[in-house]
Amino acid sequence: MPALVEAGYRVIVPDHAGHGASARLFRPFGVSDIADDTELLLAHLDIERLDVVGLSLGGMVALELALRHPTRIQRLVVANSFDKTATPEFGSMAEGWATVFERPHGPVTRLEQNWLASVSPSFQATADGMRTYQIWHGIAATSDGASLAHVARGMTTFDVSTRIAELAMPILFIAGSLDKMSPPEFSRRMAAQATHGKLSIIEGAAHISNADSSDEFTARLLAFLQTDHAAADLRADD
Repeated sequence: MPALVEAGYRVIVPDHAGHGASARLFRPFGVSDIADDTELLLAHLDIERLDVVGLSLGGMVALELALRHPTRIQRLVVANSFDKTATPEFGSMAEGWATVFERPHGPVTRLEQNWLASVSPSFQATADGMRTYQIWHGIAATSDGASLAHVARGMTTFDVSTRIAELAMPILFIAGSLDKMSPPEFSRRMAAQATHGKLSIIEGAAHISNADSSDEFTARLLAFLQTDHAAADLRADD
């Protein structure tokens, strides 16, 4: 975020429902619901055109918004994400998350279970890694487990796997070479289907690549956002 602000961008980072300081949830809440909320936020802020960056669940929301508003979104960044979660395998995995979230101190338990898979071993061993773990632990301790369970169950109906080719804006798909949850082949497949898709794999990064490889992630993000894509397309046509 500081690097984006320094580069002159207005940065908007919402706490989606069930997360952070936003309201609790009382029913399953999926990608389309989060996209609906985001549309209301953009209307409230009177934002017509924008770039969208999303990681994991955020990447799914970014894809949903881009399909809804192909002329409003100028550039799209989808990191460590999915084009389809409506599968028995993902449903079983998400139900496991939800079950843990619903237990006493569930969000903390889930973080402790998932920390080793979330970020790279090299990052875990650093002072920044320990600080990140402590911060995330504190956030988890104040999170509402029932709300997170509703998000986990709600996100299992997402499927835009046959629609990626509809997206005409420049899209950067970022993957981590060590990501087991959203392996690089997921991003590679989406990048191949998108009209102006570009794949960027960060070596040594795991699922939360913007945390464990923050400098590399930020450098690739800024390079993409600051590219004159219109000029590049013109040269390609020539």
